[in-house]
Amino acid sequence: MRDVAFCTPSFSTPRSVPYGEFTLSCLLWALVGANAGYLLEHPEVPPLYKSGIYWKQEEPQGRTACPEGDGQELFLGIPQVRTQGFADCEDVACWRVSEVRQGRGTQLAKRERTTPTPGHPRPTIIPMPWGALTATGPDVLPAFFKRQVLPGQWVYHIIVFWPDGSFEDPSRVLGMGRHYGYQTR
Repeated sequence: MRDVAFCTPSFSTPRSVPYGEFTLSCLLWALVGANAGYLLEHPEVPPLYKSGIYWKQEEPQGRTACPEGDGQELFLGIPQVRTQGFADCEDVACWRVSEVRQGRGTQLAKRERTTPTPGHPRPTIIPMPWGALTATGPDVLPAFFKRQVLPGQWVYHIIVFWPDGSFEDPSRVLGMGRHYGYQTR
């Protein structure tokens, strides 16, 4: 087996949002686990922020392995991200969660973290659905912000949540804000 395609109509109707968010959390943890295994096998991989990877919005893939066709989200592991040289939010956030949980690249974290300000939406924290990924470094978690763009249609943005209540947005660190004209720190 080379690659795995996981196809599910997770967000196909407004009623499917709770199921979709549960599926999203399972997929994020699966990618964290796959990345953690890759990092253990490849200790030469540089930390995300020193890797040369930049943020880029995922482009429509057209027809992929799933029968539904367009509108699919690709969850890319570290080797695929390194091959293409860029990634979107779930790819870089899961890479970052994996390396921090292993105690790698944590010296870069403090300056990149933010505490939510009053009025700022709180992230949805995603607890680990199984106990196999014990952290040897800080116990960070994938989390997400969501916003409604149309009735019944949501956009999700994946971030890293730290045990002290702060969060880190690897996409912004790697250029997302500059792409949309936002200021990053």
